[in-house]
Amino acid sequence: MLHVTNGDAARELMERSGVPGSVIVWPDVLHEGPTPLLAGDEWNQLRSRYLASHAFAGAETPFDEVLREYRQRDAALEAYAAHDEVVLWFEHDLFDQLLLIRHLWWLSERRARGATPAFSLVCGDHYLGLLEPKEFPPLFAARAPITAVQIAIGADAWRAFCADDPGGLLSIAAAKVGGSRPEPDHDDAPLPYLSAAIGRHLEEFPSVRNGLARSEEQILRVLADGDRTPEQVFMAASRLEDHIFMGDMSFWTIVGRLVRVVRPLVDARVEPRPGRLPTGTLTLTPDGAAVLAGRADHVALNGLDRWLGGTHLTPGRYWRWTGTTLIPAR
Repeated sequence: MLHVTNGDAARELMERSGVPGSVIVWPDVLHEGPTPLLAGDEWNQLRSRYLASHAFAGAETPFDEVLREYRQRDAALEAYAAHDEVVLWFEHDLFDQLLLIRHLWWLSERRARGATPAFSLVCGDHYLGLLEPKEFPPLFAARAPITAVQIAIGADAWRAFCADDPGGLLSIAAAKVGGSRPEPDHDDAPLPYLSAAIGRHLEEFPSVRNGLARSEEQILRVLADGDRTPEQVFMAASRLEDHIFMGDMSFWTIVGRLVRVVRPLVDARVEPRPGRLPTGTLTLTPDGAAVLAGRADHVALNGLDRWLGGTHLTPGRYWRWTGTTLIPAR
């Protein structure tokens, strides 16, 4: 039996839990960087290149090392036929729901080629890395076979996420856009947390009000109350999420986009710490205060160069989020 989950914290707990089988982790931060509809080593090369160039807290990770880890995970998953069952363990938040739909797309491609072993899913509103080992066996016992409907919905959602035009995501998120989303979309839905997760992804497109993504605005809101350390900002901004999905690396990547621009919205006076957020102070700049208040626009001040799924946002081609839909920028 093979288990696939979201990171080492869940893996270590699962291995101590007594649940039978081997565990591999799939910690790809799919809500950051390019994700065109690719597979195999072309995908591994692309994602490795991005992650190696966005190393956490300034600590360089060689491209070859990142690529080797991708290939090892691929090899373990592609050996699925050696197992009588493969169990996917993912959470309700954006990070995990993207992992889930990519694996469902992968499974749709394998199913099209012929018979596969049993695939099951464990997915609820618990954070796996915060559970006790004793909580894993009941979840394992309650796992459910992955259905053809789930595979089809997940594969379609992954194709929409990877598309050059993000418009196909709107219908997926339609059930839960704007406002708080504390509950699953429908308890009996094939993928009950997907709409809320895609809705959160759409909030990363520049706002019509000030050109900020939701994650960027939350960072500025925290700093509007005064200077903070990077760790303090990370924790406070995380508390503004309906479902926490962002880790240190993603947070610091976003801070970098607010600092290293022509008109910085945040001033960072920090010293690096290997493997951790830097020490020092983050400060809201006058431009940051103006953008936060809606008196200035981040895109107008600083341009735009960001991938959201398969969509590359640039000053010449991007969309803005109204709170309920996407509109092409003029």
